[in-house]
Amino acid sequence: MGLFSKSKKILVTHDSTFHADDVFATATLMMVLKDDVEVIRTRDPQKIATADFVYDVGGEEDTERNRFDHHQIGGAGKRENGVPYASFGLVWRKYGAELSGSEEAARIIDEKLVQAIDAGDNGMDTFTPMPNVSPYLIQGFLYSLRPTWLEAQDYDKAFMDAVKKKKIILRR
Repeated sequence: MGLFSKSKKILVTHDSTFHADDVFATATLMMVLKDDVEVIRTRDPQKIATADFVYDVGGEEDTERNRFDHHQIGGAGKRENGVPYASFGLVWRKYGAELSGSEEAARIIDEKLVQAIDAGDNGMDTFTPMPNVSPYLIQGFLYSLRPTWLEAQDYDKAFMDAVKKKKIILRR
């Protein structure tokens, strides 16, 4: 692991801009691992290969090895209702019951929160649009946390600030 502490788990997701699925996946993993993590945002194959957890990058879905990407050809599967998995849903499927305390609680959270984020990340609408009315979804809120052209383009800091906010939602 080189410069990284061996006691901390290394989480890797993609760098640059961010979306609801990678932010919520990070928040979930940090909560499961009791914040004993180092988050690295990169597309560097060497860093991806040595990470303990990889999500929304890397082109691999293998939950036994803690690889949670949905960008490979054919995606990473769909739920029975047709909602495709994004990185948040893949992480939640493995750790949701542990984090929420039961399979039932994990299922409810998946239906109320996780599926909407996964659907949106995969370009699927979960509502019927109305003329001249645009819903303000959690994805839109997250986009508003990204740096604007008037600010320093520090996506890593903005990402971690967004993760802190999403941990509050998951705790509740």
